[in-house]
Amino acid sequence: LVGDWRHDSDVERCRRRNTMATATNARVPNVTKVNRRLDRWNGRKKAVSTRLVYAMNARTIARATWNQAQSRAARLAAAAVDAGSKSDAPEPVPEVPLETTVGVDYTTLRDRLRAGEWEEADNETRRLLIVLAGADAQKRGWVYFTEVKNISVADLGTMDKLWVAYSKGNYGYSVQRKIWLQCKKEWGPFFKKIDWTTGGNNTYRKWPEDFQWRADAAKGHLPLTNALRGTQLITAIFEHPAIAGADGPKAAPKQKKLFNF
Repeated sequence: LVGDWRHDSDVERCRRRNTMATATNARVPNVTKVNRRLDRWNGRKKAVSTRLVYAMNARTIARATWNQAQSRAARLAAAAVDAGSKSDAPEPVPEVPLETTVGVDYTTLRDRLRAGEWEEADNETRRLLIVLAGADAQKRGWVYFTEVKNISVADLGTMDKLWVAYSKGNYGYSVQRKIWLQCKKEWGPFFKKIDWTTGGNNTYRKWPEDFQWRADAAKGHLPLTNALRGTQLITAIFEHPAIAGADGPKAAPKQKKLFNF
């Protein structure tokens, strides 16, 4: 390259000499040859310059394309993270109105269920049933099955709806009733289905240590109702209008045809 630039300088000197000779009417040998070489060299420099411009433009375009690709990849990654965080986020629980006709406060039960404190929520449910059953049940410390009918539909319905809502349909008296009906109201298969019994002999679990105080226990596992003294209490709860009514309206029985025409 240095040699080419030196050659270029020589050619420029020859051209200046030619210009001076022309001005003084003198003759310089090989001027035509020198001019042709100079023209070729200028052409080469122009071609090289053009290629350099193309290369610089291509580099600029490539860099812009790379930046755009990186920006798009970053946006896609951010969108994927946002989508993943949204899918991992727990679904909001619909607000359950704390309806009561006797002035009972259900905020403790709601807060226990919302926090996933299942054993504490079960204890609070048992306490509320005793309160709702009346003065005799409160003195006795437990609910007799004939007292269940005294509990208002609004209050028992509130407790059941709270259990269903915060367990995402896994727990609640109405959930237990549906399983009971699926078992054709047979208590042995029902207790086994909701995991209240264990082992080949279907032995009742010991309270409270043997029961499953978590969100992913068997469907209908909670809330608990003491059935060791019989199933009359839990039957009365299942047949209460607040729980039986959760099945929806019953279809009207079909009328038998008296005559066929």
